[in-house]
Amino acid sequence: MLFLFIIIVGAVLSFFGPWWAIAPVCFVGCWWLARQASGAFWISAGGGAAVWAGYSIYLHVSTGSSIAAQVAGIFTSGAPFAAGPAGVVLMIATSALVAALVSGFSGLAGLRIKQLST
Repeated sequence: MLFLFIIIVGAVLSFFGPWWAIAPVCFVGCWWLARQASGAFWISAGGGAAVWAGYSIYLHVSTGSSIAAQVAGIFTSGAPFAAGPAGVVLMIATSALVAALVSGFSGLAGLRIKQLST
């Protein structure tokens, strides 16, 4: 239930809002639905990573540009392994990792605030 909540509400808010919109979604979702700290962190991290990986793929496919490969080239100093599809995968994985950390800790904070207030 929590994972679905994060996926649906997080996807809608991430599409229309800023990149960090997934954090309040995970905070509220875990405050409302989570029971254990490990579950709150890992479900939020998985949901945030799934939302951002999907959104990154959507942006890459819908724009038809190679911006992800170009950004990968900037971060890897133009290394040959980051050219083409490998760079796109590298950037999608990097954005999913950052989103997983942000959403995981946000979800954990939501559960801890709930435990603190009860």
